Amino acid sequence: MHLYVIRHSQSTMNVGKGGGANCGLSDIGAWQAEQIPGFFDNIPIKAIFCSPLKRAVLTATPLANRKKMPIILVPQMSEIFHGDWTDYRDYPWEDCQKVTSDFPNTEFLHSHDQSQPWWPVWPETYGDVRARVQIFFDAEIAPYLGTDEHIVVFGHGQSTADLKQIAHPGCTIPVYNAGVVEYVLNEVGTCLSAKVHTDHLGPHVSD
Repeated sequence: MHLYVIRHSQSTMNVGKGGGANCGLSDIGAWQAEQIPGFFDNIPIKAIFCSPLKRAVLTATPLANRKKMPIILVPQMSEIFHGDWTDYRDYPWEDCQKVTSDFPNTEFLHSHDQSQPWWPVWPETYGDVRARVQIFFDAEIAPYLGTDEHIVVFGHGQSTADLKQIAHPGCTIPVYNAGVVEYVLNEVGTCLSAKVHTDHLGPHVSD
């Protein structure tokens, strides 16, 4: 199978323009998101998984629109709710129904109880993030091992870093905003190849 791991495009917080824990994209970030679909023009995507945070959904939306596919929201791919980041503790997170209302092309992962919060319990450790990303990988990615399917996952700095390590232990490929990291995995989950694609970003490549 082919697994494509993508960190969200440049956010307003990435460039010091605020927006808080659930910030949107900068102007460059919005442009980066619009470049992603071209990379996948000739790739038959099976599923698009994405963190429910706004900056990730905004990054995934152009691709979902181009492919006429839903964005499957995955709570386990949320950003780390780091103990030093009290804005993640204090932010008035919206419930599942509000998120899918704001982004009509989204739906929550079938295994998530939509009557329950989707956001992590603050504070989290790095181990907590790895554990939840591993749960997602085992339940939703691993079933595609041994197939020719192409799966796309949008996340954040920490959640994509963990997914990369699960797919390819020891991977040192940087996590670029809107860069596409492609892994080819065999039927037992061994990584046969790993490559980062950034040509679609032109001069706007940043980690």
